[in-house]
Amino acid sequence: MGNMEADIRTHHIHIVKWNGTEWKNYIHFRDYLNANENVALQYEKLKEELESKYADDRVAYTKGKQNMINKISRK
Repeated sequence: MGNMEADIRTHHIHIVKWNGTEWKNYIHFRDYLNANENVALQYEKLKEELESKYADDRVAYTKGKQNMINKISRK
């Protein structure tokens, strides 16, 4: 999504099976962030730092979030 001619992305959509494992993981992650403002702010800050560092490298950006996502997912 976004301006494809300028290669500006505004959204990243995940499509998963409703009530499947991935869906439950996303819902758990969302609910955890909604219930823990400090963690949500840390995640937001991490994403902003990674966006600045890896603006043109989606793979590195995603990899940079993985440790925090894994930590939250285990809670």
